[in-house]
Amino acid sequence: MRVIHIVHGRANPAGHNGISRVVYHLNKHEKALGLNSEIWAVTDDAKSHYTHKRDKYVTIECFPRVRFPFLRNQIIDRLIAEKDSIDLVHFHMIWFLDKNIIARALVNARIPFVITTHGTYTKRHAYKGKRKVARWLYELRYLQLAKEIRVISREEGTGLQRYGCTTSVFFVPHGIDMSEVEPTVTRRVATDGRMRGIWVGVLRDDKNLHALFHAVAMLDPSVRGQLRIEIAGPDYKGNMEKYRTLCRSLGVQDCFEFTGPKYRSEKFDAIVNADFYVMPSHSEAMSLALLEGFACGRPALLTSGCGWNYFAKRDFFVTCEPYAQDIALGLTELFERRADWPAMGQRALQTVRDELSWPAAARAMSANYERIVSQCR
Repeated sequence: MRVIHIVHGRANPAGHNGISRVVYHLNKHEKALGLNSEIWAVTDDAKSHYTHKRDKYVTIECFPRVRFPFLRNQIIDRLIAEKDSIDLVHFHMIWFLDKNIIARALVNARIPFVITTHGTYTKRHAYKGKRKVARWLYELRYLQLAKEIRVISREEGTGLQRYGCTTSVFFVPHGIDMSEVEPTVTRRVATDGRMRGIWVGVLRDDKNLHALFHAVAMLDPSVRGQLRIEIAGPDYKGNMEKYRTLCRSLGVQDCFEFTGPKYRSEKFDAIVNADFYVMPSHSEAMSLALLEGFACGRPALLTSGCGWNYFAKRDFFVTCEPYAQDIALGLTELFERRADWPAMGQRALQTVRDELSWPAAARAMSANYERIVSQCR
């Protein structure tokens, strides 16, 4: 079977863009199963087609952006020229109009495609500003043209229904490459004795960090004095200084440490040297960062919008709602379970190993590809 993954950008597994990392690992592990899996990317720098060898596992075919439907577009020309050998196209593009032009060409050429929406349409920003307009102009049309949509959490299917999409969905969660994590899992260093939390991501307002800062300010002083949370990730539109100022105004500046972006081994070292992970977002669809926290054997505090509700019985995280008062209650509950943290972390790690690896995700994707293609024959 030949499957073409279409994405924006060159699928860098070391960056902070989650979609790029997902596409890289799916391609790598699908090929390990014997699937003829390829990545075709539209990139901002391409003037004409070129091949980019990412590493010994992954190569990306790069094409110019597709901006106008009435012009010749190299990626579309090649898809149509090779349509008899292509079984399925798998889109990972959101918001870009390029995808709609390509999708319409695929429909006309009778090449079936599926979409991974990466949780995008469950987030609040999908209903605001230009995205609100895009929803009615072209986003819904794109979703409705797909044979099926792959959701990365069961909750994401509800979000798609709310968005107005009636296309059938199938559930395949993300995975983690344990070979990236395992070299660091024993690399713990001495701390100052405080309970250490960690959050990893881009410092955007939709991550709801301000609610976490307010929540810590609400904690009992005896708990707050024992707490230190590392905020690790790249700045976004000057938010780091804004967040530091907010922490100072709340009197919790000593409870937070802003350490900037961390990648690969440095990131895993930081997670392993925390006692727990915290995720205060309004909405996440199985965050890779949180998954990495579990792969490092850390228990977590996360909100009900993070896409893990169906794993709650495994008892490796505490759930709260994404507003400051309830995050404070969640932190208090987590602290009261300090004696359980090692066992919770072990359950988290075992769940990742058993069910949430990239090989497992690739196997599930391959089975769904076969099912969908067989229905199209």
